[in-house]
Amino acid sequence: MKKLILACILSFSFQFLIAQDVTNLDSVQYPTPLVIKDSRIDKLNETYHSTYKLIGYRIQIYSGDKKQEGNQIRSKFSRIYKKKMTYLDYEQPYWKVRAGDFRTKLEALKFKNEIINHFENCFIIKVKIEIENIDN
Repeated sequence: MKKLILACILSFSFQFLIAQDVTNLDSVQYPTPLVIKDSRIDKLNETYHSTYKLIGYRIQIYSGDKKQEGNQIRSKFSRIYKKKMTYLDYEQPYWKVRAGDFRTKLEALKFKNEIINHFENCFIIKVKIEIENIDN
């Protein structure tokens, strides 16, 4: 009889020992942590990101031995596509005009198909690109 009463008391007490209702987790508010840091950390972070480069893709729209021709093609491209970056590079003995900063070859291919009407001899190249200039 004592065992039966003890079992009943324990079974009823377990029902009241449920920790908490977790059905609505959105209502739980967590405190915002306070971050104390030196201002030089932000400056160091900016310096790091300005020098960081990764492998990506650009569209080469000109390659020739005349700088003036390269500048003309670069300005023509900039007039048509104002938001895209262009680069005039010299790799001996040629001047090369390259456009865009793309993470994937697919992004570069989409843009190449867009500009092929204006620049027929354009093609995709794999180069180091700057993080800040990545086209979305």
